[in-house]
Amino acid sequence: MPKKKNKVKFNICNVHYAILTVAEDGTFSFGTPVPMPGAVSLSLDANGEPSNFYADGYAYYTISNNMGYDGDLELAMVPESFRTDVLKETLDANNVLIENAKAQGENFALLFEFDGDVRKIRHVLYKCAASRPGIESQTNEEEVEVKTETLSIKATPLANGYVKAKTGDDTTDAVYQNWYNAVYIPSGGDEPSGGDGTDLASLTIGSLTLVPAFDADTVAYTAATTNATNTITATAADAQAEVAITVNGSAHTNGQAATWETGDNVVRIVVTNGNTTKAYTVTVTKSEEGNG
Repeated sequence: MPKKKNKVKFNICNVHYAILTVAEDGTFSFGTPVPMPGAVSLSLDANGEPSNFYADGYAYYTISNNMGYDGDLELAMVPESFRTDVLKETLDANNVLIENAKAQGENFALLFEFDGDVRKIRHVLYKCAASRPGIESQTNEEEVEVKTETLSIKATPLANGYVKAKTGDDTTDAVYQNWYNAVYIPSGGDEPSGGDGTDLASLTIGSLTLVPAFDADTVAYTAATTNATNTITATAADAQAEVAITVNGSAHTNGQAATWETGDNVVRIVVTNGNTTKAYTVTVTKSEEGNG
């Protein structure tokens, strides 16, 4: 029986942000996505239009000009975590938020979804910047009118050209279910795979079972454990490649044991070979049972 597909979309929800880090060599990574509750609306306009190069009296060549998106994200209130992580407001000793004109904001990935008549459509904008929200309120009259806060969002391409990704009608369940555990980075296309020397030859987390079974072309996995720790070992197919591992956003030494928190733990393995990278993620869910 053919798989049902969305016919309409409506209602923005499940907004998250994830801090973008770009190394000196141009490689990039993302922190663990953080929820931004209270989304009211999102309106983004495409930035950049194709332009024509004229020769011989006609449009000889059309130049693509995808510069990303500009627009507004409206929230009930901007979360304090976003203010400190992205807008770089600081909390003083009394937990008072301080805004400093000298602070430089962080770039981030913006994740969100729209409801569909069959399945939610999940999106990620890879490189975003946000302006400070304005200050607005008014006295109560006969009825209380809720005032929202709006962030102006500018989404631009990463160095490799990626602007946005979204789930489709046939996106695999592993990628779909892990969308908010780690920022999705494609394998294939401009991303290295196979002969680029950025595949993993093997990936083990103790004796845990990876779902699906490990395959160099599969970049998203899940695993379950009752153990307090498990050893993470990742081996690149190319001996010249470098492997970097983070657990819940913190650097982890390859071949050493990771200590799990109860609930979901995000293991991210980034393989770098020259100027190309490939990222794998494993969501390890630890139940409260057992201590060993």
